Amino acid sequence: MASSETTRDLSQAKRFRLWLAYARRRDATLHATVLAFVVLTFLVATIRGESILPHVFEYAGRVVRAFVLLSSALVLWACSCALVRGRHGSPVSLATAQLRSLVTSSTLVRYLYACAILALFMAAFLYNKMMIPVVVPFQWDETFSRWDASLLGGYQAWQIIQPIVGVPWITLLFDIAYSSWVPMVFLFWGGLFASPRVPQPMRVRYWRATVISWLLIGLVMAAMFSSAGPCYFSKIVPGTPSPYVDLMRYLDEVAAAYPLSSALAKNLLWQVYIGNVDLPGGISAMPSMHNAQAALFAAVAYSINRRFGHVMLAYAVLIFLGSIHLGWHYAVDGIVGVAVALAIWLCCGKLGQERTVALS
Repeated sequence: MASSETTRDLSQAKRFRLWLAYARRRDATLHATVLAFVVLTFLVATIRGESILPHVFEYAGRVVRAFVLLSSALVLWACSCALVRGRHGSPVSLATAQLRSLVTSSTLVRYLYACAILALFMAAFLYNKMMIPVVVPFQWDETFSRWDASLLGGYQAWQIIQPIVGVPWITLLFDIAYSSWVPMVFLFWGGLFASPRVPQPMRVRYWRATVISWLLIGLVMAAMFSSAGPCYFSKIVPGTPSPYVDLMRYLDEVAAAYPLSSALAKNLLWQVYIGNVDLPGGISAMPSMHNAQAALFAAVAYSINRRFGHVMLAYAVLIFLGSIHLGWHYAVDGIVGVAVALAIWLCCGKLGQERTVALS
């Protein structure tokens, strides 16, 4: 019995190595791009007498938190299945068997491998993001605030939605959705790589769109339109009346009564920005990567399953409204982020089709 299990484990390990080698060959350009970006960032940091290791540790921690979230969901799923089938056996035994089957398969190994790649990439990204206001000081906030008012008949976006969403429990809902965004980034990236049900071309398309979005939207465009966001308006544009004073007052009142993670994050990021805290963290408003990535969630979800797409579209709407209501972004930040991300998604789809035709 032990011998057969050992043989099976060896066979699974061999299959995983072969599969991974194949995936790397298919994604050679993508892997090379990520590696080059990480190495270049490491060299720049070294020349500056700095290190990206704190950023690596930061995202390693996020991988762990996302993995805990995934594991908890899998345990609940296994237990639910066991309870439904409990009359045919012990629910505990069934749940244990299902979890053991999952752990001994290559699914979790694939997931962790994918997350390790993303953690390195995001660590390099975060280091570069922190450099944006150093190289290009924030200078677009007042302009984007005026653009919002011009688009919305003289009103700010938060003023339009506040009568509907300006209720503490809705604010908490937005805060939870916004806080779940980072684990979702890893769950989608790793999950698409790990799931045997997702066709490789679809996963490659999503990976390419994600990497390009983070580089183009999150760094290049963020540097071109360097801005901090409504929550920092009064600090970035001193001497100009802030259109967001009442919104910030409302959010402070809610945060005084309920634990808003966004309130803690805003304060921490500002302390990092002014140099009072030596931790990884960067501020950038335009374009919104939260909205851009949420748009990619919805796009790939619709490619997998229509109902799944509907769910992720609802999530994307929550992120868009939450980015405004929580004071993180101007409306134009989200509009531009979504538009550019979807354009990248379409371009990656055409690129994949052309490559398939060339190989056939």
